[in-house]
Amino acid sequence: MRAVFAGAVLVVLSALASGCAGATFDPSGPCDSDGRAAGAYPELEALVPRSLQGRAPDRVDSGRNCTTAALATLALHNISELRFAGAIWDLGSNSGVTLAVFEAPGLQPAWVAEFFEAGARTARRVESVDVRSIALPDSVAASRIDALNGESYQTVVVWSDGGRVRVALVASFIREVSTKEAHEAVVNDAIAAALGR
Repeated sequence: MRAVFAGAVLVVLSALASGCAGATFDPSGPCDSDGRAAGAYPELEALVPRSLQGRAPDRVDSGRNCTTAALATLALHNISELRFAGAIWDLGSNSGVTLAVFEAPGLQPAWVAEFFEAGARTARRVESVDVRSIALPDSVAASRIDALNGESYQTVVVWSDGGRVRVALVASFIREVSTKEAHEAVVNDAIAAALGR
């Protein structure tokens, strides 16, 4: 499995990131395996932000999940192919941000939030999970999931963007951030970047 960030990986993203960008991944072929690669779906990659805290992402890639294992709870909602793109910023050896966009016929933000919540609740090192509804700027409704995964504060924010779903994921290693408030500042910066502010 390829890590989403260098170092600590958001545990709630582990199933989504399980597609490996092997040489056999053909984004235009039948959806019978998971895969991801830079340039796989350029139209989706064009939708992810290209700046966070004044700098470009370390990586941008895209892919799709097709297997029941990778789709997890999304498969229960009859999602058989999920396409995604993400821009990834490494903010330390064990900290980072991913700003992603997801699409599938009929995909609902609540289903994506459920996917991440289920991943957090079943992860081995997660000590606490808090889920709540929040309002983003311009009264955009969103779901927020906060987890303490070992020594990492992890936050996932999910909201609708037209026919797609946007997600901001932030992991802050407690030895690389001074306070929980410092983590919250990164979350706010990530949401602002995803909203184009």
